[in-house]
Amino acid sequence: MATPPTTLLDFPIDIILLLLPYLDASSFLSLTSTCRDLHSPSLVHDPAYWSHLVRTTFRVPNQPVVQTNGHRWQKLYKRLFTQSRVMTWGDNDKACLGHSFASRADLATMPPGMRRLRQMRMRHVSWPRAMAGTEGLGVISDLQCGGWSTTLLTSKGALYTVGVMDGLHSNQRRPPFMQPTKPELTALRFPSGVVQPQERYDEATAVQQFSAGRGHVLALSDSGRIWTWQNIEHAGLQVRFIEHDTNGPGGVSGRGVVKKVVAGWNKSAALIEGSGIVVWEPLQREEDDIEAEDTALVLESVAVPKTSWRKTRSGRSTQAEDASLEETVGEVLNFIALEAVVLFNTSLGKLFVSQITWSDDSQSISEPLEIQLTTSDNPDEAFATDVQGSFHNFAVFTRSGAVLTAHQDHIMDLLQNQNTDQEIFKRIPALQHHDVISVAFGDYHFHALHAPGYITSYGTEPQACGALGLGGHGDPEGRLRGIRYQAMGGDGRLVPHAYTEGRRVWFEHEKQQWISFLTSGGASAEEAAERLRMAIGSPDITGQGEVSEWVEQEGRNWEEKFGLQEEDEDGLGAYFALSVTAAGWHSGALVLVNDDLAKKVAKACELPVAAKDVPSKTSKDDTEEAESSDSSTSSSEPNNVSLFTRALTLSYDYAQWFLGVGSYSHPSNPSAQNLPHPGVDRPPTFGYPQTAVRYPPTPVDYGASPREGVDYVWVNDHFPRLRLSDGREMPGEVGFSEWRYGRPAWNLEFQP
Repeated sequence: MATPPTTLLDFPIDIILLLLPYLDASSFLSLTSTCRDLHSPSLVHDPAYWSHLVRTTFRVPNQPVVQTNGHRWQKLYKRLFTQSRVMTWGDNDKACLGHSFASRADLATMPPGMRRLRQMRMRHVSWPRAMAGTEGLGVISDLQCGGWSTTLLTSKGALYTVGVMDGLHSNQRRPPFMQPTKPELTALRFPSGVVQPQERYDEATAVQQFSAGRGHVLALSDSGRIWTWQNIEHAGLQVRFIEHDTNGPGGVSGRGVVKKVVAGWNKSAALIEGSGIVVWEPLQREEDDIEAEDTALVLESVAVPKTSWRKTRSGRSTQAEDASLEETVGEVLNFIALEAVVLFNTSLGKLFVSQITWSDDSQSISEPLEIQLTTSDNPDEAFATDVQGSFHNFAVFTRSGAVLTAHQDHIMDLLQNQNTDQEIFKRIPALQHHDVISVAFGDYHFHALHAPGYITSYGTEPQACGALGLGGHGDPEGRLRGIRYQAMGGDGRLVPHAYTEGRRVWFEHEKQQWISFLTSGGASAEEAAERLRMAIGSPDITGQGEVSEWVEQEGRNWEEKFGLQEEDEDGLGAYFALSVTAAGWHSGALVLVNDDLAKKVAKACELPVAAKDVPSKTSKDDTEEAESSDSSTSSSEPNNVSLFTRALTLSYDYAQWFLGVGSYSHPSNPSAQNLPHPGVDRPPTFGYPQTAVRYPPTPVDYGASPREGVDYVWVNDHFPRLRLSDGREMPGEVGFSEWRYGRPAWNLEFQP
């Protein structure tokens, strides 16, 4: 009797899974559609297959925290082809945002009254904007911020940078230290003797992973070569070592294979199989170097002790003499290089730190010291799965879902054998068990990327530069998001309420208009005047904290709010953040934008109005006159505001602003009720930074209308009136506002 033929289904599932990586997406979907057994969710959404496909096709960095979410990786694969966008925000002093930059020469051509306002708007960007010039680059796979720059990686393995790579050497007139500002994306070049990745593929120059430091960029090519740049205008250099072998095959494993490169604050580092974590001084191409020189030899490098052990596929140690490290340290999974230390986590769930001591005469790195994450008996709380950070700050992820943040200074006492009772780690409530994938740190601010595709902001916004990405340009919309601006510099600090649920970065233009409408007083500015003062003009943080949380909840899930959730076919929303980065005073994000859904949501925010209800259009000449007038001597103010009264108002407002209260004065105006649009007779905002507006303002000026003949659906909404958690009721004649997701139980004892 003939033996029946063996079919694919006769093989164990483990064998089938081994075959999947050899299939492209079309073949994979065809295979899983052939029968019911192969169309099971566990196979169709196999996380190993889809994460591998996304990372190899688009060069997207691995995300260990969501490595097992196959459904998520499959959705990303579908959308990355056409929907990746680069959004940036914050301080644009060196043109590092890739948009809205005006050089000193450009500003010199503007009228004097317009120059200061335009400079402020172009330098400080508080609402995310799309980077210009990315349309012809193809799929953007990754982006990272440097101290004064932003660098992109494309799916073809090419790097593009905007800004100045080393801002300390920008626009200096003494060669060889001059680095001019690059306001447009510029391809990072390789030496003339090798293939440029913008032209065609070559494994020696196609970048698979890169890292942006404060003033330099490191890249790892498909062939395993390390490349470095310190100047956008100079060709890169291949990095080779005297003491460490990097002649690996460029594969998954083997002695000399470079696993990862990290450009730290002031050092370069790489994880090299057989050597461990190797640290060296960033390399720099001199002005008189010829373009053909393609390699630089590192003479002084130091390996972090006890980081060389790795287990091969056969289970044997790569370093027989270090076999004891398998049980004491483990295999290095990830590492970061801060200003003075190297931190790394291992396969044993442990976190270690080593101090860097570096001078011209000697270089050394201390023996790794294990850092205890918690005193809890729960083993998952003490098991580190990842470590991320830059400059002075870092975050540790645990297997339990906790995210612990800390400052470099908090671990220096441990390294110096000093007894201290100071807690090393902080547990920000909004980061605990909230599906955080990554944390990106700037100098004073930081962001968290959450698996559902949104970004939250924390920390301080220096000089109201917009680094938090919450909007406002300093006054007053930022206060409605929970920012308090303090002192002469205008530094913005989040209210304590913002650390319980977080403050999300929004990308929709309509939400920016909605915030402007609320800060103008809503449908009735006079009726809301006292609530406005409680929310954004009072020394008491309770009103601001709770109103900003109410606004935060109302701004979430706009697809659901406007009944468009059925239009969201893949469940990722109109804007889905794939990655986030920060450095210095600026930030950026790689965002998947569903243009069709975004347009539908924007359309749902609009409401046509009858012609008789449309206020008279302000002439073009009036508009240009208002925009070109100096904000400190604007002729668009009401006639009854004398210079003396204005001086007193400004003095009072700046006194409030210095104390962190900010200015927001709204005079009564009974005649506003008789105007064709609610509250159209609104005064200009006094304070910092001032905004030139027309007087009387039109609905377009304060977020009530996108254009003539159309209103936003919130045009008749009132400024929120809440029952505060301390028992007080906000004054007003309108009904109390309801909480969309319930009033949170704030943890105000947490100190940021």
